[in-house]
Amino acid sequence: MPLTVEWNGGISVEYCQTKLVFDPHKNNHFYAKVFVSHAHYDHSKGFEFRNCIKVSTQETKEIIETYRKRVESWQLLPIGGVTEVDDLKVVSHNAGHVLGSTLFEIVTPECCVVYTGDLQFKNSLTLKGAEPVSCDVLIIECTFGSKSFKFPERDTVAQEMVRWAEKTIESGKIPAFKADSLGNAQEVTKAFNTYSNLPVIAHQRVAQMNEIYNAKGHHLKFMNARSEEASEMASSKEFVFVAPKNINLLNYPEFEPTLVSGWALWEKKNKNFALSDHADFDQLMDFVKVCKPRTVLTCFGGRFNYSFAKQVERELRIESRPLNLIPTKFFL
Repeated sequence: MPLTVEWNGGISVEYCQTKLVFDPHKNNHFYAKVFVSHAHYDHSKGFEFRNCIKVSTQETKEIIETYRKRVESWQLLPIGGVTEVDDLKVVSHNAGHVLGSTLFEIVTPECCVVYTGDLQFKNSLTLKGAEPVSCDVLIIECTFGSKSFKFPERDTVAQEMVRWAEKTIESGKIPAFKADSLGNAQEVTKAFNTYSNLPVIAHQRVAQMNEIYNAKGHHLKFMNARSEEASEMASSKEFVFVAPKNINLLNYPEFEPTLVSGWALWEKKNKNFALSDHADFDQLMDFVKVCKPRTVLTCFGGRFNYSFAKQVERELRIESRPLNLIPTKFFL
């Protein structure tokens, strides 16, 4: 019985005429269900589709509703949960990337396929690392699937951020950490909660995400920038500001901005911090090793789809290729 895995504006897994679609980028009116791994926009466009059931964790749904609008035609699949579609079983596992992020195990009568979505294999300051799953076929993201991406230890980066913030405040400026509103912004908040007594003021969009994290038991201490408490604190200039990474602070000379991202490893001109909610190259390789697949298919890595696949073949002796090049059919 053939199993087909392909990139068709998303991850498609088809077995015995049953097709499952994960993190689709474009709508196909024949989709009955779409599985969404997490709430970042490049993976959650399926929530905009009106003609199908959206399947995700409760946390992902809540974040989407905060970002956009009420979600309709939705099915809960919590971490550790199982749902069945014809002869296929889908199991949700923790991906460690952002709150509510999952990787999906697709169990057919003859084999097991795992799609990671975005993942973080090590524990972060706010979340436990991804849960590896033994499988026959591993479909893995490789955003940082290049050997040039080896992130420093998270605690080390956190303490460097604190030292930089303290020096910035001593110089008369306000340290402004620009990060993804969902994911890295909560890591920055937790870093200062853990390693510093400096108050954290969060931009409104970051504060919304922090509040959801807190509602799920993550205990982040911060002030919403729109609150009266934050307004009183702002006059002291002795705090850190956590803001979305695309915010423009050029017209606010009181701020000293810095970027918090895995891409900071490639940014040499300014003082930035290489803290990421993704796995780096070594983590991705370790994840492949633990899952022990027969075949690896790479995705969501752009140019790294090809290079990471080649590294897997060279170093681990596992058949590997980019998913977006050609449909991959397995005869079981």
